[in-house]
Amino acid sequence: MNTTKIVNQIVEIKAQVAAVHKDIFEIISEEGTRFAHIKRGHYFNEQVDYPATGDYVMINWQGEDKSQILRTLPRRSTLTRADHVENKEQIIATNFDYIFILQAVNQDFNIRRLERYLTLAWQSGGVPVVILTKSDLNENHADLISAAQQVAIGTTVHIVSAHTKVGLKELDRYLKPDKTIVLVGSSGVGKSTLINGLMDKKVMKIKEIREKDGRGRHTTSHRQLFVLSNGAKIIDTPGMREVGIWNASEGLGQSFSDVEHYFGKCKFRDCQHQSEQNCAIKIALQAGDLSLERWESYLKLHAEAKYTSNKTAYLKEKTQTEKGISKLVKELKSIYQVNACLESFICKECGRLVNPEYAGSNHRNHCPYCLTSIHADNLPGDRASLCKGKMDAISIWSKKDGEWAIIHRCRSCGTLKSNRIAADDDQNRLVDLANKAIQHPPFIIENTK
Repeated sequence: MNTTKIVNQIVEIKAQVAAVHKDIFEIISEEGTRFAHIKRGHYFNEQVDYPATGDYVMINWQGEDKSQILRTLPRRSTLTRADHVENKEQIIATNFDYIFILQAVNQDFNIRRLERYLTLAWQSGGVPVVILTKSDLNENHADLISAAQQVAIGTTVHIVSAHTKVGLKELDRYLKPDKTIVLVGSSGVGKSTLINGLMDKKVMKIKEIREKDGRGRHTTSHRQLFVLSNGAKIIDTPGMREVGIWNASEGLGQSFSDVEHYFGKCKFRDCQHQSEQNCAIKIALQAGDLSLERWESYLKLHAEAKYTSNKTAYLKEKTQTEKGISKLVKELKSIYQVNACLESFICKECGRLVNPEYAGSNHRNHCPYCLTSIHADNLPGDRASLCKGKMDAISIWSKKDGEWAIIHRCRSCGTLKSNRIAADDDQNRLVDLANKAIQHPPFIIENTK
C-alpha cells in the first residue's frame, strides 16, 4: 500500500506516532523510525487533534529527523482521562484494539480502581482485558480472580507471571499482526516486565520490588509504542496515580451494566433512588442482589464525570446523593440488627469447625482458634464484599468501655476492619496480639526504674 503522495510539491508520508517527547515526536513510517516536529500553524486551533502515541499522521518528509507533522488522521479508538489540574481531557493513547488493565495479585489489587479502568476502557472504543500479574508472588489468588470477574462484566480475566512465563501463552490470541494493545495500570504493576516477556527480549528496564509494599519501582516515563516480531503492536503507558473520569456515559453503561440493569424498573419514572417507595435499586440493596459498595462506586464515578462538564451541577448532586446514601445506610444497618449471622462454617485457614453457639454474640465474624476472618462484608453482616480474601489478626485495641476488639487486615486488598472478640476466642493468641506491639516498638523503651 502506497502511503506517500505529493501535494503542492510537498512530499507527504503517512506515519504513526510511537512516542511523544514534549514537542518532539518519534514516528514510524516506510522510511523507518525517525523524529519529527509539528507544523504549529496547522494545530493552533485544533488541540483536540494534537498528536498522541498511536496516532496516524501525515508528515512533510524532509529527511532524517527534520520532518514536520502536518495533520492527524481520524482515530478509531481513544483512551482518555480527566486532568483535574487543568480541567481538561488528557489523551493517553489512540488507535488500539485491546486495553490490558494490569493489577498485581499483591497489595496493588484494588476493586474500586479496577472499576475506574474498566469504565475508561469501555468508553475508549477498545475492548478491555483484565490481566492479574505477578502470580508467582501469591499462590492464593482464586479469590482475587473471582472478585475481578464479578466487576469485569463482559471482560476476560487472565492471571500471569512474566517471570515464570505462566499464562503468557494465553495472551497470544490478542497479539495478532493487525492488532494494537495498550497497557494501563498503577506504577510498578509489572507493565515493563510483561512487555519484555511478550517480546521475548529485554526492551524495557525494570527494577526490584520494594519489600515495604510489594510494588515494583516505576520505570516508564512516557507512552511508547513497540512492534512485535509478528507485527502486533503494544503501547506502554506510565503508571497513573489518579484515574480521573472525563466523559464516561457509555463506559459506565458497560462497566456497570449490573447496576443500570435496575434502571427503569422503579415505581416512579423520575426515581432518584434515595427515599422513594418501590425503588428497584433500594430493593436490590436490601435483598443483597446489589452491594452498597458497588452502588456507591457507580454514583461516585457518575458524579465525577458530570463534574468535569458542570461543577455547579456536580456539587448540588453530590450533596443530594450523600444525604440519600446516609439515609440508606441507616436503613440497612437497622436490617442487620435484626438479622443475626448465626451460620456455622469451616475455617478456611485452619480447617476447624466453628460453631456460633459459643461466641457469646449473635454475629460470629472470625475463627476462635486461629483468629482468621474473611473479607465478606462491606457493612457489618451484609456479606456484600466482592473481595472474599482471608483477613489476618494483626493487633488488638481496647474500646472506651474496656472491651477488646481484633484488628484484621485483608491479605488480598489490604482493607483493615475491627471485630469484637468472642467468648470462645483463644486467650493465648489474644494476649500474644496485645503484647506484639510492646515487644517490637518502633523506638527504644527506657527503663525508668
